[in-house]
Amino acid sequence: MDASKKRRNEEISACISSPATPEQQNLSTKDVQKILESFTHAQLLGIVKKAAVTHPEVLDAVRSIADRDHSQRKLFIRGLRCDTTSEGLHSIFSPYGDLDEAVVITDQASGKSRGYGFITFKHVDGALLALKEPSKKIDGRMTVTQLAAAGRCGPSGTGVPGDVAMRRIYITGIPQEMSSECLLGHFSTYGEIEEGPFGFDKHTGKSKGFTFFAYKTEESAKAAVLHPIKNIDGHQIVCKYSGEGKKGNHGAAPNVGVGGIQASIGFPGNDALPPLTTIGSQYGGPRGLSSHGGFPQVGGGVAVFPHHQHPFSIGGPALTPIGSR
Repeated sequence: MDASKKRRNEEISACISSPATPEQQNLSTKDVQKILESFTHAQLLGIVKKAAVTHPEVLDAVRSIADRDHSQRKLFIRGLRCDTTSEGLHSIFSPYGDLDEAVVITDQASGKSRGYGFITFKHVDGALLALKEPSKKIDGRMTVTQLAAAGRCGPSGTGVPGDVAMRRIYITGIPQEMSSECLLGHFSTYGEIEEGPFGFDKHTGKSKGFTFFAYKTEESAKAAVLHPIKNIDGHQIVCKYSGEGKKGNHGAAPNVGVGGIQASIGFPGNDALPPLTTIGSQYGGPRGLSSHGGFPQVGGGVAVFPHHQHPFSIGGPALTPIGSR
């Protein structure tokens, strides 16, 4: 920070923290308006942001306007385990601020999580704080948080879809008894994991013999696959880029998910979007999950997120409409 900007910020802070003088107490709002009319946007922003963090009444005034935009308070969380509950989701996000809602979307028949959920904060600053850490560990799995209305911004709002394939790895040879915590502990040594592991049975919670991870950087994924054969707790497993895993089809489950929906992460249906008929009216109705982000319909009734192969794209094609096979 240059000296002039630092001095200006110090002057602003001093003005905000100083007690009101008799002259200030006699000022009307119109008087203040006349003073402020010549200020630049940057100058006004500097005053307001300092005041908002030091004066609760100023923060309340800012919130009263910012909170009107519901889309900035609602978050979408993908990559949840099948046993994650709404209560568990609430406990993870409540430290960031007061919540209006925390809901995990569940399968109507089994009552298990469909792999995603929604959080609505009471204030926009709660959502802002939660988004500072888009990858969160929930019930032993790394998940991804983004604005529910993020649209085409891609994973974690990066807006860089081209590098996704080089950040995903595919692992085979996993014994049933190996836990997601064990896998996460090993593969996180290569770098920060954005999402995963996937590939655990939604009913038993046991491994299906394979899994997927998405790293935050290409460098981390490259380090993980540099030595593809690894020994974890006496078990030999093999890892490679997810695209190579698909081509080889080594232990990968079918690509078709529940109700004929293409499961984009290479295993059947656990994290694919459900048919609209399985979701209560409070979570969508004829427009799909409209009350949780307003996502459009395609293919005669399947709610699909409008961005590239997301939200559940971990190494396979995008969701295809029912009956389009």
